[in-house]
Amino acid sequence: MAFLYDNLTAVVVATTVLLILASLQLRASKLSTAASSQDAALTQSEEIATWMEEDLEAMGRHMTPSDTVFGGITRVSDEGSPTDSVLTSLSFQYKDSAGGTVRTVKYDVSVAETATVDGEERTLYELSRTKGGASAGRTPSMLGYIDVQFLDRTAAVVSKPVANDDNIEALRVHFSIILPHRNDKTSLTEIHRMVAFPYTPAHG
Repeated sequence: MAFLYDNLTAVVVATTVLLILASLQLRASKLSTAASSQDAALTQSEEIATWMEEDLEAMGRHMTPSDTVFGGITRVSDEGSPTDSVLTSLSFQYKDSAGGTVRTVKYDVSVAETATVDGEERTLYELSRTKGGASAGRTPSMLGYIDVQFLDRTAAVVSKPVANDDNIEALRVHFSIILPHRNDKTSLTEIHRMVAFPYTPAHG
């Protein structure tokens, strides 16, 4: 009887140890996934900020007063954005040098999916980019929002930039990336970025 009791005790202890180890391994896996997801999202946000800054700083470069800088800009409302709107399309032109060929850059933002983020239903977006009519890359389908604002010399938003481009002094971009892998160990679910830079024609 004592032998059976000792064996039963050993089985219970071994099972308990295995459950504890499995729990620790699961927790470590979740923490590792959360950390990897955060690192990837931070890297992606840096890359997006860099190429958008390079693109938008070229806007209107070497263009003459008779040239058309803007091809158009459209937005939709989105309360998840700090600007209460999300860019849906933007096209603009520039030249590599005075008298050079006009080059066109176009952004198209489309809905990628809906997802629950921090208990709220959110729309996620993807930005596609073309240069000279050819594809020039796209963002991950994990943008929480993205918007481009045009500012005057007082940093107020120029509401109709195409018609009032003479008032533009700077540009400001807001965007966020929703972390693709989220679990109960994810302390950060969304990375918010804001970048601003001068409007080239106003300072050329």
